[in-house]
Amino acid sequence: MHVFVAVLNWGLGHATRCIPIINELLQRQAEVTIGSDGAALHLLKQEFPNLRFVELPAHEVIYPAHGSLMLNLIVHLPKLQKTVRQEHQQVQELISKLQITHIISDNRYGCYSEAIPSVIITHQLRLLFSGIWNVAAAVVNSTLRNALKKFNAIWVPDFQESGITEPFTKNIKLPYRFVGMLSRFSKSTTKPDDKLILGLVSGPENQRTLFEQNLLTQLMRLNQPAVIVRGLTQSTDERVQNGVELINHLPASKLETLITNASVIIARSGYSTIMDLFCLGKRNVILIPTPGQTEQEYLGRHLKENKIAVVQNQDQMNIEEAMHLLPASSGFQSNTNANLLKAALDEFLI
Repeated sequence: MHVFVAVLNWGLGHATRCIPIINELLQRQAEVTIGSDGAALHLLKQEFPNLRFVELPAHEVIYPAHGSLMLNLIVHLPKLQKTVRQEHQQVQELISKLQITHIISDNRYGCYSEAIPSVIITHQLRLLFSGIWNVAAAVVNSTLRNALKKFNAIWVPDFQESGITEPFTKNIKLPYRFVGMLSRFSKSTTKPDDKLILGLVSGPENQRTLFEQNLLTQLMRLNQPAVIVRGLTQSTDERVQNGVELINHLPASKLETLITNASVIIARSGYSTIMDLFCLGKRNVILIPTPGQTEQEYLGRHLKENKIAVVQNQDQMNIEEAMHLLPASSGFQSNTNANLLKAALDEFLI
């Protein structure tokens, strides 16, 4: 059995949530080859230095500092479609060359095959639109469903009862199953440091840099111990600036320790980040959705309405004010079930 795990490189979330899947495959004595590009590929090489890696075509979209993200994506759509075709052709060649028997694709829509079983990991069975872009919803989501139908199975990284993915999955007539929240982390009994503030910066540029700069400026004013993990797997620029330590990237074990020890977490409301926070059972969380990312904005609203976290828009970001609001939020309740993933793998790898 030889499994090809193909991972999208949009932020690090897709790579990090594939870590428990790869570990489970290795426990089953499967041969594993990993395909990705950029920062995600670099991260996975650090986590699994003894595995075989393949560089896949990059899905390059720059998130604009200003203006419409949706318009920017539409402009890049022909290039993205070309990339999907390229990765599909590359996968067909890899199947023959490496004798691959199964494909697990995290949001890489070209990584499927008619010859062998393939599964896609995604919670986006429906894309969310807002404002004037609602007129495009029917056409775009029809195209998305056709792309998903090329896979033998769809794995949604969530629990059915959580309600988080309901807008993305409700009334979707596709063969999907819930595999639980996928995270490289697990809940710890360690008591957090009463003062440590941890900023987790992630996501595509240019918004990643804008978030980091704003966060650094505000943390320097608080006069409390603070660390920013920058989400840069290939940079060497690490420093302490006015009492704030900037770390480019940490392996999973060290990052888990840092998150566990932090009394306050500041992060994007990305789906993978939210899964990590649920699995760790973290309290005192401040979330800043990426501007223009409809999904992160929805997730932020959901968590704010349910009083799980404090949520602020980036243009109104005020960390000192947000920290005063934290006592009114319940935090993330630890919720994991590895059996859902194991059952899905049992069925897929037959």
